[in-house]
Amino acid sequence: MQYKESEKLELKSSFGEWKEIIKTLVGFANAQGGNIIIGLDDTGQPLGMKIGKGAIEDFANKIKANTDPVLYPSINVKTFGLGEIVEITIVSSDNKPVFAFERAYTRVGKTTQKLSTTEVRSLIKKYTLPDVDEQKFKKLVSKSIFDKSLVEKFPEYASGTVTNAAYWCFAQKNTLCHNAIAKAALFKGVTPVDFIDEQEFDGPLLLAPDAIMAFIRRHINKQIKISGKPQHDEIWDYPLGALRESVLNALVHRDYTDSGNVQIRIFDNRLEIWSPGLLPKAIDIDNVYKEGRSVPRNNLLMRIFHHTGLIENWGTGFHRMRQWCRENNNPEPKFKHRGGALVTTFYKNGGVNGGVNGGVNGGVNGGVNNILELIKENPGINSKNIAKELNVAARTIERNIKKFRDNDNIEYRGSAKTGGYFIANTKK
Repeated sequence: MQYKESEKLELKSSFGEWKEIIKTLVGFANAQGGNIIIGLDDTGQPLGMKIGKGAIEDFANKIKANTDPVLYPSINVKTFGLGEIVEITIVSSDNKPVFAFERAYTRVGKTTQKLSTTEVRSLIKKYTLPDVDEQKFKKLVSKSIFDKSLVEKFPEYASGTVTNAAYWCFAQKNTLCHNAIAKAALFKGVTPVDFIDEQEFDGPLLLAPDAIMAFIRRHINKQIKISGKPQHDEIWDYPLGALRESVLNALVHRDYTDSGNVQIRIFDNRLEIWSPGLLPKAIDIDNVYKEGRSVPRNNLLMRIFHHTGLIENWGTGFHRMRQWCRENNNPEPKFKHRGGALVTTFYKNGGVNGGVNGGVNGGVNGGVNNILELIKENPGINSKNIAKELNVAARTIERNIKKFRDNDNIEYRGSAKTGGYFIANTKK
């Protein structure tokens, strides 16, 4: 087979050109998709390349760390001549523009070219703004439950310019922007397999927090604590204030160029809130409680929510969520980037008598059952990070990992210092 470079095919000699390879992947993603063949010279002749141990995983991690939104290309190793080649395939992205190293690229003929600021703005407008008829939009707004005088306070409405934020917040249905619809589900057990109940929230975004909280309250437990006060204390599985804060953060600060939806997942032992997009680089996910600043992704949307009183304080949400959890005897919430989303996980408090121990034990039992799922989603993860992610003691994790290894469910690959666990019988 003879390979020749074209608008949808690029040839690279080795992984030493990894930065250029990633830029080319982004160029294909912002255009019509394409393929990169590694291990060939410019004329398509094989170079006898041999793929080193861990090279594919290392390259996949570099793609994940340096593309936004994160790209997940297909990577296949093939025998070619006396050596090997790697074929990487990426489809045209639904979430344009895609960036590499904070720059956007596209494919023009046989070359990968950097997009200008004007071209980036054009892509953003083309792929994120709904095709809204302004008069139809105003008609929808006039029928909404919101006071028209409130809507007209925003220049985006008064000027006749329909923005995403105005549409999401005030239109009766978010039918033109499916990713502005939030979803919630109650699952049986501790894995997202068996649905018990689910609901979509496609109305005005300003109404979504109340609707989502109503769904959550239907599916978590409440106990009454008799304390001698005129009114009894209501103790919920999770602090409602912290959940509402997290829901608001997910709706307002998510990445709306991502085609995914805000998701609320309720399990037997925990509640997860998935917000598409990663935290801004200015905020360290491992030190969120030390951060005291707000880095808004959607300024207009945040301004509307603030103006209507749904958001009162900026930059203190993480601290308040932790404080509410402490007051309700819950473990502090955990924050993790998973699958291109920010996932906030709340663990049960164990009820009125269970206190913190009940919450931690609930997290442990569910966490052990989730080890295989976590390894599947994060190939190469080590036991230390598994324990951190699942809020489980390291010794407990090691015991259960040993059982999984003895049963050939998982396997360890790599060195003692840098290696990790993979689902067994998968392609290395």
